[in-house]
Amino acid sequence: METRIYERVKLYKEVWEEPMTSLSKHYGVSDVALRKQCKKMGIPLPKAGHWAKVKAGHKIKIPPLPKMDVPDKVIVTAQSGDLLGRKMEDVLLFLPGDERKKVKEYCLSLSVPSKLIKPHGLIQDTKQYYRSREESTRPPMNRVINMKVSDEQKERTYRFYSTLFKGLEHLGYTIEIKEPKYPGYYKRNEIFISLNEDSVPIFIKEKQKRIERKPTKRELESRLDHGPFYDYVMTGKLHFEIDEYHAKRKNWNDTETKKIEEQIGEIIIWIMEAIRLKKVMREKRVAEEARRLEEQRIRREMVERKEEELERLKVLEQQAIGWEKAERIRKFINVVESKLDGFDTVEEKEKMIVWIKWARDKSDWIDPITEKEDEFLGKSVSLFEQFLRE
Repeated sequence: METRIYERVKLYKEVWEEPMTSLSKHYGVSDVALRKQCKKMGIPLPKAGHWAKVKAGHKIKIPPLPKMDVPDKVIVTAQSGDLLGRKMEDVLLFLPGDERKKVKEYCLSLSVPSKLIKPHGLIQDTKQYYRSREESTRPPMNRVINMKVSDEQKERTYRFYSTLFKGLEHLGYTIEIKEPKYPGYYKRNEIFISLNEDSVPIFIKEKQKRIERKPTKRELESRLDHGPFYDYVMTGKLHFEIDEYHAKRKNWNDTETKKIEEQIGEIIIWIMEAIRLKKVMREKRVAEEARRLEEQRIRREMVERKEEELERLKVLEQQAIGWEKAERIRKFINVVESKLDGFDTVEEKEKMIVWIKWARDKSDWIDPITEKEDEFLGKSVSLFEQFLRE
């Protein structure tokens, strides 16, 4: 079971020191859930646009904590590994039953040692990098973890990472340190946990606390609006995150009752779930792309078929015109032939007979239904020959 403690005065101060979206991660809940908890405890909350005004340096009056008949402290007990209603028994369902049981038993049996013994290779190289003063003795950057913790928390972070990496590699996963996916992204040297083609980034950072302080004389002179001035100090509390938007569970924090070391087994299980989700989403994208390409191919074929049909229709119209022209010429020839007896001389009649034969040959050459070869015009293509070619 996981216990979350909400202290009214402490929570009141925190909601005015840090945006709800990031504060909620410290409590291991959603910002909506934390907002509801604040309302139950009668804690006034910043309005929309508050943090933009703070960032711009505006001085904002913070409403006092009202006196109300509500508890000063609320303790909420939640199922361990449960986030937004998901229970630990509902994870790793993509594995066969026996394998799923073995993996869970292995993960939940892991513990982070009190001393760093036989550290993982990436931990050795990271420590060497920060120890080395000479560039020539430093490991390459793709072997160096970007540490987001104070010096006091480094050894603890090394122990956690080393245990995490070894556990994941035992389960068949690989660990890489790479540049962020998006150029210009504020992170550098991200840690990626991978299985075949799919990976998710992770990181550990130390929580900071914002403390209001008195401004220096120079700071007062350099700013027109004399809003509050703050320093950010490390708290010694660690935050672990799976930096993947679609992950079902992303955040683990040091709490009053449990450190992230005690949650390492759950963390590994949820990393596996996140990578599985990445695989499902990738396969879905591949399937959708294949479907899109198939639809595109069908549309292209339909366009081509339409163009072919229009071309055939155009040829058909030309053939019909040719046949009609040939029939019209033949009718004309028949009328001329019926007038042969009207010629005065045999010579004129013979010339007309020669012309009639020539005219019939030309009408046959024009007619698409017949096939005719002309001495000057060449061989005509009949309708049947065109059909066989298609």
